[in-house]
Parts: sequence; structure tokens; C-alpha cells
Amino acid sequence: MAEYTLKYINHRARYDAAAFIAECEQHYHEQVLRVADEITENSVHKPIVLINGPSSSGKTTTNDRIASALEQRGIHAEMISMDDYYRTVGTYEIPPDPENGVPDLESPECMNLPLLSHHLAQLAAGEEIALPRFDFETRTSIPESRALRLDPDEVVLIEGIHSFNPVIMGDLAHAATSVYLSVASAVVPEVGLRIEPYMLRFLRRAMRDSLFRNSPVEETIRQWNSVRRGERLYISPYRGQANLTVDTFLPYELNILLTCLEPQLRLHAGELAGADLAPVGEVLGQVAPIDYADWIPKESVLHEFIG
Repeated sequence: MAEYTLKYINHRARYDAAAFIAECEQHYHEQVLRVADEITENSVHKPIVLINGPSSSGKTTTNDRIASALEQRGIHAEMISMDDYYRTVGTYEIPPDPENGVPDLESPECMNLPLLSHHLAQLAAGEEIALPRFDFETRTSIPESRALRLDPDEVVLIEGIHSFNPVIMGDLAHAATSVYLSVASAVVPEVGLRIEPYMLRFLRRAMRDSLFRNSPVEETIRQWNSVRRGERLYISPYRGQANLTVDTFLPYELNILLTCLEPQLRLHAGELAGADLAPVGEVLGQVAPIDYADWIPKESVLHEFIG
């Protein structure tokens, strides 16, 4: 795990912002290229690419970046959304989250993982499959929405929190490259406890939820314990199966996210401790703002959270 001091991050933001942003982006980009090289090298025998990671680890953007890098290497990447394997609401009982008193929407029981596993095995064998589509408005699974078969110079990328589940990995480990994405860095303030990786992901999610999901910061705080429970149950036990890892953290993002979120976080500082996020509240007012608009590349993973 990488560690950055808040003193270092603030110094770079104040005096060397453009170079700081460029270096952070280059480090992330180099990791994506290494993943693309590995997938390309093994594409004939491993046409399935499973991408996993906890909430706000940048799966969507990194998935797209890997696909673009593969195209440059002559490998076309088909995409499958794990969301399309959700089961029709009303055809099963959503399990509860007894720790937090809410339905466990993160549970693998909400998804038709056996069907997904069967489809991926068919694709690896060169067969054609009929992909379902999940209609989120009606909460209904629509079968056989799209046909898909892989050509010899193609792979299929699928990302989701259950992509390493034994129901899938049990039969596909020999035919799949597995990539684990996370924030694998921490920030150390001059005084107080360090900001752990899951706290940095909380900042990403709080920003994204408030900007794009009409969900205020206090709602993200309220849901955070349930999100973390899902990660402990459904992601962490299987992360060791990953062939490759990517740390998606961009150190300069702290200067943007905390600056933007500070007013709302101050209003709910007391609730942060209940969500095991107290160190976030302790550094409010200590992070230097950064003039970033002219420097962030359009393909940055950070746009997934700030627009």
C-alpha cells in the first residue's frame, strides 16, 4: 500500500499543480497499459476478463481505458454489464442486511450468477450466447436481448462486485484474466489518524452521489456501513484470486474532493464517526484547494466522480 503525507500533497497542489496532476495520471495510465499487455499476451487462451473492485474504485472508467488500450494492440473488447444479470424483482426474496436494518441489495442472490457463469463458459468455448437485459424502470429481466460470439481477435470484459464469486471463477479460472481495482493508498496528516483507502473511496462516492444521483452527502454517510458490509462479505474474500491489480487513486484528487465536500461534511461531522470515517472530519480545513480545470485529461478516472 502506498502512503502519501498530506503535507506533500498540499505542497504539490500549491506550487506544482500541473506537474502533480500529470504525474498522478501517468502512474495510473502505466498500470492500465501493463494490464492490457497481460490480457493481450494471453488473449487466445484467456478470452474472458473479469474486473472487480469495491464501490468507487473506478471500475467503469478503468474498464473503458483497458478496452481502448486493447484496441491499440489489435484486440477488440466486447463488454458485458453484470447489471443485466439482475433477477426480476418479485421472483425471489431479497435477503436482509440485519446489521443495518435494510435490504441487502449487494447480495449475489439478487443476480443470476449461474446463468452468467454458463454464458461466459460458452463464450470461452467459441459459442454464441443470448445476453439478457435488465430494465431498471420495471426491475425486470428481459431474456435474449442481444446475441454475442467472440471472434479469435476478441475478448470480453465484464466488471462487477461479484465477478470473482466462486460460482463464476470455479469454472473459468483457466480461461479468464482477473483484474482487481481499488484505492490502495492512504493519506497521513501531520496530526491524527491516517485517511484509509476506504475513506478515500467514500469521498469519491459522496461526490458522485451528490452530483449525479440526487443523493445528499448525509445519505451516502448513512449507507456507508451497509456498503462496507457488502464489500467484506462479497468482495474481500475473493480478491486474492486476482491475476492483476490496479491502484486507481490519484493523490491530487484529495485537494478537489475535500474542498468541494467540506461544507456538507462539516454539517454532518458527528455522523462521520458512526460510519468509521472520523479522520475525514479531522482534516477538514487542512487541504489546499487546487486549480485543476485546465490540467485533468478528459479520460481521467476522476471524471467518473466529478463530471
